Amino acid sequence: MFSFRYIWLIIVQVAVTAVFTYVLVTQQYRDLSEQNLASLETFLIEQKQRELKNYTSLAVTAIDDVYYGNVFAEPEAKAHAAQTFTRMLYDGIDGYFFTYDQFGTNIVLPHQPERIGKNFWELTDPDGGKTIQILINLAQNGGGYHFYKWSQPSTETITDKLSYATYLDKWDWMVGTGVYLDDVYAQLDKIQGEIDAQVQNTRLIILAVAITSIMLILFVAVAISVTQKQENEAKVSALGQKIITSQEDERRYIARELHDGIIQMLVSIKYSLSATKMTLKKSQTPEPQALSAASSSLDLTINEVRRISHHLHPQILDELGLSAAIEALAEEFSKRTQIAVTVNKLKVRKLLSPQLNTSLYRTVQECLTNVEKHAKAQRVDVDLEMAENWLSLKIRDDGQGFNPEDTDKFGIGLNNLQERVDYYQGKIAIISNRRGTKIEIKIPLSSFAKDFATIDQDKDQQNTEKGTA
Repeated sequence: MFSFRYIWLIIVQVAVTAVFTYVLVTQQYRDLSEQNLASLETFLIEQKQRELKNYTSLAVTAIDDVYYGNVFAEPEAKAHAAQTFTRMLYDGIDGYFFTYDQFGTNIVLPHQPERIGKNFWELTDPDGGKTIQILINLAQNGGGYHFYKWSQPSTETITDKLSYATYLDKWDWMVGTGVYLDDVYAQLDKIQGEIDAQVQNTRLIILAVAITSIMLILFVAVAISVTQKQENEAKVSALGQKIITSQEDERRYIARELHDGIIQMLVSIKYSLSATKMTLKKSQTPEPQALSAASSSLDLTINEVRRISHHLHPQILDELGLSAAIEALAEEFSKRTQIAVTVNKLKVRKLLSPQLNTSLYRTVQECLTNVEKHAKAQRVDVDLEMAENWLSLKIRDDGQGFNPEDTDKFGIGLNNLQERVDYYQGKIAIISNRRGTKIEIKIPLSSFAKDFATIDQDKDQQNTEKGTA
């Protein structure tokens, strides 16, 4: 038997797997991206360092003639070198050279000429580092690189900067140049954004796969559940019809026994009483009052047994068909209740199966019983017709009506009707108000075939059992 507990276990397992995969893949992707970003940052910084070292080497080479030559005196040579450094710009206006003496006095600073000649030994950057001191120390120790914050000419903002400084021993000058790292960080941020987008896409893919899997599992579960429900309903309907058929067979058997057995015995007794009366009459003996009373009681008994036999299962239904049986039922109902019944019959004696004949007959019988008990009606109309591939049975009365929702009073009878109709995939509509009640039952013609199939199977089974016996 299908159980949703297993489905929920599968869904939980899928969800846990998705969460585990989500966390694992995201973390692995994040770790790998951080490693790649760190490697890329290191590569870019190293590339910048090589460029700065090359730029500085070119700048120093550019003043070799005045630094090593004897053409100019030292003050003139220094002035010529300072002018050369000032004119050497690259990368727009952000690439330039700067020069300080050993005590931190500025000699060259192209974009800030107001600083020339001033001492910046104690200059501190926003991070607390003594920038000029560090650069001079690095240069005196053979050259080196330093990260610090400095004003960027193109943006006029304080930006991270990487500089390289070397030392001119002859003049005690620190010569350096640097690059601002905003483009490096922008490139890294762009790559980081792309990585974040990929991580997010991976998350969405995992989430989509998990949701799709869960929805597919639920769809399959619902489909299986609906299929099993339909199968169970079909089995219940078949079982209910089998019970009804068994009841009708039992009723038919009892009715036949009453008609062919007890009634015949009672009729035989009646003939004996009649013969006794004739004998007494011939002998001119007065007929005893007890004999007359017994004869009258016997007539009532025969009629009552016939009524019971007919109520259990009318032989006319098997012999003449549904229309004739409904007419006989209506006639007997009218005589007993004084309620007029009109039957618009359809000649369907050989068209309908015995099961369907019995179901429709019992439906009319149930409805008339309800009219007698509750409706206080003066007239009932019964219509049986075929139209547009439907067999239609309509029962109308002009009584006081009832509430179809009143299950305490009418629930069992209506449920019985509904079960009979459902077995044939039919429809039942009940309209009731103070002007009366209308019950319409429609059964598709396509549903009749299964009755004949059932009959053939029962006959085959009976023939098999007889052959075996």
